[in-house]
Amino acid sequence: MVSHYLQLVVNPHVGKLPILMNPTTPIYNPYLLPISSNLTHFDLNNHEVSGVIPAAIRNLSNIVYLDLSSNRFEDEIPSEIGRLIQLRYLDLNNNNLNGAIPVQISNLQKVWYLNLGGNYLTDPNWSDFSSIPALTFLDLSYNELENAFPDFILQCKNLTVLDLSLNHLNGSLPKSIYNLAKLKELRLGTNQFSGPILQDLGLFPNLEVIELFENLFEGTIPSSIGQLQNLRHLDLHSNQLNSSIPYELGFCSNLTFLALAGNSFTGELPLSLSNLTQITDLGLSENNFSGEISSELVTNWTRLVSLQVQNNLFTGTIPREIGLLSDLTLLFLYNNSFTGSIPLEIGKLENLLSLHLSDNQFSGSLPSTIGKLVNLQSIKLHSNNLSGIIPADLGKNNLFLTTVSFSNNSFSGELPSGLCSSFRFELFTVNGNNFTGLLPDCIKNCTSLRRIRLDGNQFYGDISQVFGVHPNLTYINLSDNLFTGEISPDFGNLQNLTNLQLERNRISGKIPPELGDLQQLGALRLEWNQLSGKIPSELGKLNNMFNLNLGNNLLSGQIPQSLGNLTSLQDLDISANNLNGSIPTTIGNCARLTCLNLSNNDFSGEVPSQIGNLLGLNYLLDLSSNSFSGRIPQDLSKLKTLQNLNLSHNSFSGQIPQSLATSMRLAYNLLISRTIIYPVQSQTSAYSNKHRQHPLPEIQICVDPKKEYLRVTSKAHQRNPETIN
Repeated sequence: MVSHYLQLVVNPHVGKLPILMNPTTPIYNPYLLPISSNLTHFDLNNHEVSGVIPAAIRNLSNIVYLDLSSNRFEDEIPSEIGRLIQLRYLDLNNNNLNGAIPVQISNLQKVWYLNLGGNYLTDPNWSDFSSIPALTFLDLSYNELENAFPDFILQCKNLTVLDLSLNHLNGSLPKSIYNLAKLKELRLGTNQFSGPILQDLGLFPNLEVIELFENLFEGTIPSSIGQLQNLRHLDLHSNQLNSSIPYELGFCSNLTFLALAGNSFTGELPLSLSNLTQITDLGLSENNFSGEISSELVTNWTRLVSLQVQNNLFTGTIPREIGLLSDLTLLFLYNNSFTGSIPLEIGKLENLLSLHLSDNQFSGSLPSTIGKLVNLQSIKLHSNNLSGIIPADLGKNNLFLTTVSFSNNSFSGELPSGLCSSFRFELFTVNGNNFTGLLPDCIKNCTSLRRIRLDGNQFYGDISQVFGVHPNLTYINLSDNLFTGEISPDFGNLQNLTNLQLERNRISGKIPPELGDLQQLGALRLEWNQLSGKIPSELGKLNNMFNLNLGNNLLSGQIPQSLGNLTSLQDLDISANNLNGSIPTTIGNCARLTCLNLSNNDFSGEVPSQIGNLLGLNYLLDLSSNSFSGRIPQDLSKLKTLQNLNLSHNSFSGQIPQSLATSMRLAYNLLISRTIIYPVQSQTSAYSNKHRQHPLPEIQICVDPKKEYLRVTSKAHQRNPETIN
């Protein structure tokens, strides 16, 4: 006797659909299974089967249940599937099927469950489709459907679940959608539907789920939404809705999920929302809501798991009743205008995972109770007016912390010794405060660190002793502190590092040549330290470097030729060192440079004409206070967008290239005096023709960015020039 039910266990290494055969056909391959025409149930769900659905499927004339979902079927759905007229359940979800949905599917008049979602199916001619009166569940989501709402659906009056999400459908929703009065779930998210939301939502009395997110709906939430007493899930995020929240929304007392984020809602939250005593997820972010979050609301939202109101215009304080939300895991209030202190009651939120209060106007110190948030993973408090010391026990019991951001406040004192006791830190930013002292020992052992910012404080200590070098680091900024010691060669092991900033400290020693192994490095800033020795030629291997600043150190020797390999470089500053020799001609290969500062060194020789190839040099070229000699290269006239040129305090000779003044659009307003000035603003002058042929003295040139003129000073009067305005 042949079983009427077949649930296949297919060898995943074979991965082919068994050929549907006549039962009398010999089986030569154990994976070519004979299937009886009397079969009623065929379940092949989630077996990684590939290939096409064979046309022989038509032989399953008595099949009532067919599940081929979550496999790798491809090509078109065979039209022969329309012959399975006894079929009641058809699931082809989550495959790689493509082409138009065959119109023959509408021959399946007994089907109540039809799931074609998660494929690459396209629109058929919907007008050729017949109504499927038995249909109660229809899922066409995550396909390539476009054009308007499919007409045939409007005749399927027994539908309770309709999912057309994640397609490219557009236009307004047809008024005849009210025919679907039995709907419980309406999912149309991530399409291009437009126009107003259905005004008579009360005609869907059974609705439990409405998902219209990521469309182009505009206007208001209709007040008729208050008639949906069974509504538990409402997701309207990322549309173009405006106005305020209707008072009637508070009548949907069974709501557990409400998402209105990413619209243009305004006004205050109506107190009727206090009726939403079942709410667990509330997302109001990225709107223009204003006013305070009333304590009356918070008192009744005791089941909240996620409260996200970031990126609005909320004011006032955090209600002390926040401590009643014992199930809360996400509290996002950032980028509003909240004021006052962080209440002590926040320490009662023992299930809290993420606390993000940044970009507000909170003041005062951190509550001591914050250390009681034992499940906390992320705390972001940056850009507020918080002050005082960090509670001493923060971190000791917060053993899941991965993200800590206290930057841009007025915190002071030392960081708690146990702050990073979890050793799980991935992001740690405390920049822009008044912290002092040594770093906690645990920072050196946070091997999972990816991003750290300590800049703008008064931390001290030997950088090689207090700071650990960890393989996952991508961003390091320790600038504007009091760190001493030498840069460890171990920094060269940070293969993922894109940014290294140690400027304005008291770091000494040599620049490790191992830094040249940091192939991802884009910014290296070591200026204003006490570094000595030569610039390592290995830095020329940093192909992704766009900002290199070694200025104001004690570096000596010559510019390595290899720096010419840094073709991505935009900003090069090696000013105020003891460098000498000539500028390598390879510098002309750095075509993306916008700023080049070589001033205050002891460079000599002629300025190479290749600098004229730096056509992107538009902000600064500063060669001042060196020992350059010879003529000013004519090629500098190619730098047509340069704003600031400083060649002063050198030993240039000869005439100013006339083309230089012309290319910089500087009027040739020549006055014979101890100082000659070319004003930027003047376009004509009574002196221009008279003095154009006058022989020029040996000169120096600089651009004064404050007065915006080209200044030409005779060497004889270099120390006491007179300025003619």
